[in-house]
Amino acid sequence: MSSELVTAIVPTYQRPQLLERSLGSVLRQTWRPLELVVVDDGSGDATQEVLAAFTDKAKAAGVEYRYFEKPNGGPGPAKNFGMEQARGELFAFLDDDDRWYPQKLETQLALMQTHREAGVSFTRYLHEGKEETPKPKPEQMRDGWVFETLCSGETRAHLQTLVIRRSVFENCGGFSSNRNWEDTEYELRLSLETQFLAVHEPLTVISTVENSISRQAGLQGDIVRDEEKLGILDQLIQSHGDHPRFDHAAAKVLRARIYDEYVKHLLWLGSVTEARTTWERALSECGDQPMLIKLKGKLARARVAGWFGKSLKKP
Repeated sequence: MSSELVTAIVPTYQRPQLLERSLGSVLRQTWRPLELVVVDDGSGDATQEVLAAFTDKAKAAGVEYRYFEKPNGGPGPAKNFGMEQARGELFAFLDDDDRWYPQKLETQLALMQTHREAGVSFTRYLHEGKEETPKPKPEQMRDGWVFETLCSGETRAHLQTLVIRRSVFENCGGFSSNRNWEDTEYELRLSLETQFLAVHEPLTVISTVENSISRQAGLQGDIVRDEEKLGILDQLIQSHGDHPRFDHAAAKVLRARIYDEYVKHLLWLGSVTEARTTWERALSECGDQPMLIKLKGKLARARVAGWFGKSLKKP
């Protein structure tokens, strides 16, 4: 097996107490040569001191280690900065609250070296505290050209499990500056440029902590993000709609999936009139997608519940 340098890229923001676990999981990787690049996205707290303390640990582990501080700009620009600093031929991403199993990179690299056609590798993962239920489902782990199935949800690839070749980054560019949905948007662009390679072992543990973006602002925050996702999808269509592998029918399915969640969030919030207006907008933009048709019953039940001052409950 040839020994290609892999760079692990870890953006971090105001979570110094979590870095011991996440960075420690990088140092315990069985793959060498390995570089660790940490980007402090303007935390302004004890993060720099914690990162400095890892210098000796990384040296003892035989890992090339560099850490940087930049003005706060969000997760996408932080990851881009990390890729620009990286010296490796392959990049792997890890959030500061997640961790890898020791054999993660070695397992992925072994497969990627025998499948040179694949520029991206991804694995299954576990949620912290729910280690008995690996995700995604086995049937959602697909190889090859996956743009269409990423749009439909038939393929699911979590960014913290990805390894990508430098050449793919050079062709595809970096993450958007959006503070929402930037991982999904990047994976969609990657899937237009290269084939994906699925590793069916769960090798990453995902943790959602209290100040993660995914937990902020409850349903109101979900609704704001739903609208943002639609705008980001519009931008993707505008910038990549002429790409020979861009499937506009698949993008319409993805739009319908976003609207499906959007309408449900409004219903759970009790905003029945706005939910119906949004549903009608979805039908006009996406057509009679099955998931949108199914919402008709929910809208009717929500209307009846509203007569009694109630709203549909989130499952």
